Amino acid sequence: MGTTFEVKVVASLLPEPQQELVREAIQGQLQDIDGKMSTYREASEISRLNRSRETTPHPLSRETFTVLTEALRISRMTGGAFDITVGPLVNAWGFGPAPHPAALPTDVEIEQLKLRSGWVKIELDPRTSTIRKGDPALYLDLSAIAKGYAVDRLSEVLAEMKLVRHMVELGGEVRTSGRNAGGNPWRIAIEKPVSVSSAFQRILPLENLALATSGDYRNFHRAEGGHLSHTIDPRTGRPVQHELASVSVVDSSCMRADGYATALMVLGEEDGYRLAAEQDLAALFLVRTREGSFREMETPAFQRLLRAKPVTGTDLTPERESGS
Repeated sequence: MGTTFEVKVVASLLPEPQQELVREAIQGQLQDIDGKMSTYREASEISRLNRSRETTPHPLSRETFTVLTEALRISRMTGGAFDITVGPLVNAWGFGPAPHPAALPTDVEIEQLKLRSGWVKIELDPRTSTIRKGDPALYLDLSAIAKGYAVDRLSEVLAEMKLVRHMVELGGEVRTSGRNAGGNPWRIAIEKPVSVSSAFQRILPLENLALATSGDYRNFHRAEGGHLSHTIDPRTGRPVQHELASVSVVDSSCMRADGYATALMVLGEEDGYRLAAEQDLAALFLVRTREGSFREMETPAFQRLLRAKPVTGTDLTPERESGS
């Protein structure tokens, strides 16, 4: 999936044959998801769908249909701040799999690309597990939610192998199951949103929970006019422009946390916080201040989470900004 991953398992000594089975199961699951949902693979299921100019129902695998269903639910919930059809705009700004453009898109080009996008143009039929594109040029990009789904699936695979105490991290998205080797909740660190060094802003104790972070401090471009975030607002067709540096979301599902983190990052500190509080999402917003520091905004659900699970122990796993 074009990124790194880490898996930690707490178990009694596993014989080498069983360790090899675990490695094969993890690699097999990642290859399967990548082969279905990666826009970087020309033969993937999503790439074939993107090349198709048919507007008739197109069959999908169960895995891809599951991710698309959740993506559209989050799109509805966020008023289109999350939109998996934003891919052509992502490419136009130089953040997608397409070659880096020679120049930034013009206002006219942005409006033309917006006409070719829109999550409302996607129709899913759960009875037949099919998708119909309302526009033949529609291009789908699952990068803001597929990594979270992959983390969930790896966790489920480990649980099916009776390895119920584990931590899975892929591309900055994390899911924990059970407790760590010290018998405490897993300690997952949220990075301070700065591009020049790796420092921790917060450490979260997580047990049977997932964490995803979206931010603008790792993947960005310098251009005339300043900093261009890789997070594209589907409603404007342009990189987001606000003081929100990152959003971290905790949920039982890494797929949900992944999608919501991106949507809240698009919405910004005011609208994003309001929606997160209304939906009772456990979210931490890090907002830049004029002094160069960061102001923390915790939703009530996030505050309850920390009160319920105080930080203890020394085993620390860094959580990075995802590519969302």
